[in-house]
Amino acid sequence: MTDAAKRGVEKVSVVVTDLGGDIRVALRADAAGSFGIDIARGKAQTALGLNSSSLKLSQIFGAVPSATTAINAATGGRFVPIGGGVLVINAHGHVIGAAAMSGGAPETDDAVVTQAVRAAGLDVLP
Repeated sequence: MTDAAKRGVEKVSVVVTDLGGDIRVALRADAAGSFGIDIARGKAQTALGLNSSSLKLSQIFGAVPSATTAINAATGGRFVPIGGGVLVINAHGHVIGAAAMSGGAPETDDAVVTQAVRAAGLDVLP
C-alpha cells in the first residue's frame, strides 16, 4: 500500500484471488470504507471472468451500459468494470489469479496494483 500512499490514496483495499476468484489475501487500510474489499474483489473477478483487466473492460463497457447491467445481473452483482483489477501471470505466462485495488481513481488503482504484482516477482496480463 506504500505506492498508493505516495499517490495520495489513503483509503485502500487490496484483494488477491486464485484462478477461481476466491480470496487468498485481503487487506484494508484503517481509513478505507467497509465496501472496499467487496469492490476490489469484484474488480478481480471481473478481470478473471472476461480475461482482461478491469480498466480495459471499463473502456469497452462504459459505452454500453445495458451490457454492464445485463452481465451484472447474470453474475449476481459481481461484475465491476472499473479500473484496478488485473490478471496475475507467472513466469510461464499462465494466469494464476487476479489482484485488485479500490480506493483511488481507476487509473491509479490499476497502476498501483500492477506495480505491486511486479514487485512480488510476477506480472500482469497486458
